[in-house]
Amino acid sequence: MNGALLQLYRHKTWAALRLIEYCKGLDDEHLDATMPGTYGTIRETLRHLVGADERYYSILTRERFPTKAAAAAYVYPDPLPDAPVSLDVLAERVRNLSAGWEALAADADLPEREVTTTDGLRVPAAVAMAQAIHHADDHRTHIMSILGARDLDVPEPNGLDMWGYAEANDQMKEL
Repeated sequence: MNGALLQLYRHKTWAALRLIEYCKGLDDEHLDATMPGTYGTIRETLRHLVGADERYYSILTRERFPTKAAAAAYVYPDPLPDAPVSLDVLAERVRNLSAGWEALAADADLPEREVTTTDGLRVPAAVAMAQAIHHADDHRTHIMSILGARDLDVPEPNGLDMWGYAEANDQMKEL
């Protein structure tokens, strides 16, 4: 199981960095575009994706909150500013989390541990671990939808899926 989880976390990092790199080549008109059914603009969605990833990581690595009041009073260290953030800064933050996600995937006991959220909820760590992967996939899809709606090419070859990740990392071989 941990091997599959490690692949998912590595893919999450790879896909985020690849999408951010692709978006660096876009004009502001595209970065500030959105469409119904998505989170927001491409720029806002990338910022949200990275900030949420940092918060999910925090849930999994910090001490549990003893009370709802302690959870509500928690202040995340080094949060992203409310203002727009450069794509280079977002990419650096994704890279900074990479080794941490891989370490979490290697911790066989983590999924069964209880963690707490700033909403004052207790949940098995496996839920937060899976949510981090799902959330990133969901918002990358939002961005890909905006790009497609604007008739822009999407990152190639193979987009941002697991097959593309495996190919890019020399994990696919001919018979």
